[in-house]
Amino acid sequence: MITVVWFRQDLRVHDQPLLHRAAALGAPVVPLYVLPAHWTVPGPEGEDRLGAPKSAFLEECLADLSLSLEALGLALVTVVASPVTLLDDWHQREPLQVVTAEADAPEEAQAIASLRARGLTVHEVGSRTLLAATALPWQGTFPATFSRFRRQVERHSGPFVDRPEGKPPALGSALAPPVPAGTKGVAPVLAQRRAGWQRCDKDYFSLPGGEQSARQWLQRYLFDARHIAHYKQTRNQLIGEGYSSRLSAALAWGCLSVRQIWHAILEYEQHYGANSHSYWLRFELLWREFFHWSLREHGVQSFCFTGLSDRQAEPPCLDSLAQRRWLAWQSATTGLPFIDASLRELLATGYVSNRGRQVLASFLVQDLGLDWRLGARWFERHLVDHDVASNWGNWAYIAGYGHDARGGRRFSPTREWWRHDPDASYLYYWLPELAGLSRAACLECHFRSVDQYHELAYPAPVISLPDSDRVVS
Repeated sequence: MITVVWFRQDLRVHDQPLLHRAAALGAPVVPLYVLPAHWTVPGPEGEDRLGAPKSAFLEECLADLSLSLEALGLALVTVVASPVTLLDDWHQREPLQVVTAEADAPEEAQAIASLRARGLTVHEVGSRTLLAATALPWQGTFPATFSRFRRQVERHSGPFVDRPEGKPPALGSALAPPVPAGTKGVAPVLAQRRAGWQRCDKDYFSLPGGEQSARQWLQRYLFDARHIAHYKQTRNQLIGEGYSSRLSAALAWGCLSVRQIWHAILEYEQHYGANSHSYWLRFELLWREFFHWSLREHGVQSFCFTGLSDRQAEPPCLDSLAQRRWLAWQSATTGLPFIDASLRELLATGYVSNRGRQVLASFLVQDLGLDWRLGARWFERHLVDHDVASNWGNWAYIAGYGHDARGGRRFSPTREWWRHDPDASYLYYWLPELAGLSRAACLECHFRSVDQYHELAYPAPVISLPDSDRVVS
């Protein structure tokens, strides 16, 4: 009997419950990462799940994990396959048991159920959330809004988050069974998908993937540079190094556990005192927690057009007009400077600010009139910090089909840009063709007509914004 530790979005060795459970089972270990084959082919919305920056980030995460496991005497196996098919094939060759994280999304739950149906023993371990599944603070139905969730979680000075388990345990190594003929390795597939993409140190999001990089950044952010001291005030900025935590990608791929970050913030508060800024970062971790437990509660309903609402509605038709708008979005040529700048950042780096994400989602749904799921899948393809629960939960919220729905949220692209890019440095960085214009002239670019198209080497707006968007202060 061998134990296969099946890594998914938990690519680390410190505070790694999977390794501790494997050690407790006593059998020799084979660490495994399976890149699901269906991630590389377009889904119903026409998008696959691996854009170039995301592929590069995952490549770096796996390289770092491989080195960390090698130091423990373990060799990481990485393949592109169906996890169920591969593990079942291995099980037929040699009896095994599987240790893996609790499922985040329905497709993961289905894979684990399929393995059990085929006779494999699967040990699910909590590794992705602050709260343990056995000690949830609410009774009965899941709280309908974040406010109710937070009140219940924070009762009695909570939440009570277990301390990180620390260094990995000693583990015996097993020889991995051979992979089926024709199975591709992950490294060449990711290298091909990243193509010629290279990280640019001048861009805001330039952190490489992997546990080592994430641990170093956490130390710098909290204790060396103490950027957290202004987090609540600066978190909605658009450009710069320390305005936000930049921990989302490390969380999304599990290079850091959420409880590592939680307790690091508590340590910061012990050294320097708690304030609204340190609390607000923990507040944002509670939003993540809310979406994770919501997805586990509602499952496939979270991916339907009407989401969690009881509204009767049909998805917008992707007719020729909608297709033109969608193509303009995909190519960052909507003619709306703040929208295009945000899309260019996303395409170039795999990242866009919290404020930029809200404005983009609002624009696609409320202004372009497109199906919100197109945007959610687009983000899933390109974001290096894509988290299925947070991404789809936030898109549904903006569209009016998520928690606390009030018919959706519209953010004015012009007002949001004017408020959060006071010197237009963000716009000039991502749209250098507008660098010769004043900030006021950049604002007017959002309202150009087709007749004014040739005045700049920049397209006319694909839609007309309402006149009220001209009022920015």
